[in-house]
Amino acid sequence: MPSPRRPRAAGAPPPSPPDDRADPGKALQRARAVALRFLAAAARTEQQIRARLAKAELGAHADAVVAWLRDLRYLDDEAYARARARALTAPGRLGPRAAERRLQVAGVPAAAARAAVAAALSEDGGEAARCRALAERRARGTPLGELDDRARARLVRFLLGRGFSGAAVARTLGGFEDRDLEGE
Repeated sequence: MPSPRRPRAAGAPPPSPPDDRADPGKALQRARAVALRFLAAAARTEQQIRARLAKAELGAHADAVVAWLRDLRYLDDEAYARARARALTAPGRLGPRAAERRLQVAGVPAAAARAAVAAALSEDGGEAARCRALAERRARGTPLGELDDRARARLVRFLLGRGFSGAAVARTLGGFEDRDLEGE
């Protein structure tokens, strides 16, 4: 029967991590274990794995661990980008610009992020359909054509802030008129 753990005394420092400098093989094993625990929670990008290993002071083993994870097919930035783009651009979520930014922050290259978002948008009617779905949900049952100027302006700001293009917002809410220029 294992002995019970003794509680740490109040004010005592937390136990220090094991010193792996004496045995580099143990450090690599620990780096792999850290990476696998991190991947167990959710899919990650190569950049996220490297950052997590650096945080655990195991950055020296990042190249070996990333190569090992790729060989096991546990790490695939393109598959991550496709799946995450579908989730981010689901109806009622984000527009393409905001989704691309989030993918880039996660470590996906700009071109791959753009391609993943474009593929996700092409599945369900495109950006305009998703913009309309979010606008209708946000309008809470009021037909979009019956919104007053103030509510319409608020909705425009909301949709642009969510990453939809001006063209998609204009198609959703109708054309905009600049009344100040009509008299000139």
